[in-house]
Amino acid sequence: MPELIRDQIYQKIKREILSGVYQQGEQLSANQLAGRNDISATPVREALNALEQEGFIEVIPRIGFFVARVTSKDVRDIYEFRIIIEGASAEMAAVRITDKELAYIAEIPSDYVMGDTESYLEYLKNNREFHLSIAKSSRNQFLAKTVEMILDQTQRMVFLGIGSSEHTDAILQAHPRLVAALRKRDPEESRRTMIEGIVAARDAAIQQIIHGSSVAVHPSETAQTG
Repeated sequence: MPELIRDQIYQKIKREILSGVYQQGEQLSANQLAGRNDISATPVREALNALEQEGFIEVIPRIGFFVARVTSKDVRDIYEFRIIIEGASAEMAAVRITDKELAYIAEIPSDYVMGDTESYLEYLKNNREFHLSIAKSSRNQFLAKTVEMILDQTQRMVFLGIGSSEHTDAILQAHPRLVAALRKRDPEESRRTMIEGIVAARDAAIQQIIHGSSVAVHPSETAQTG
């Protein structure tokens, strides 16, 4: 039961950060969140610590928990790393992936509904599974672990990019195009296609930071998550 409570509060806080209920740099009190949700502070602290591992929360010793700030430099740095690591994973996967793995990857949903927070959250889960599955198909365990780590720490940046209508088509087409490249067993095309998709996500995230850090959501959805 304690783990269930922790997971529920984790999902709630994460959804509220993503949908803009809490602003960048805002301090979050474990005791206040516990009181607001009628639970003890322990599962709240555990949830906040888990969110820190994913880059949503910053912890300042002896002061408290804060919603992590995301800057354009943060996005450029981490996506630059993704280009290097995931470009390599796609290149390796092109010649090592099995037909069964390819069929599984091709079936992972790769779309979302603009302005729908729940749809965005589902896309985050599917996007992580898509990229991680390709990394695992590279047959390099260290590469796969690195991709898993970077995906967990960049969910908020991916979410930011989803809300950019200017880049929506490029983002939605990234996965199908990569599957097509992998089917050809073409390392160069797979690497290039992976990089193109990551660059589109990067540019979309930066655009959202410049014009406002929260994606467009329906007002009713924000109220429901509060």
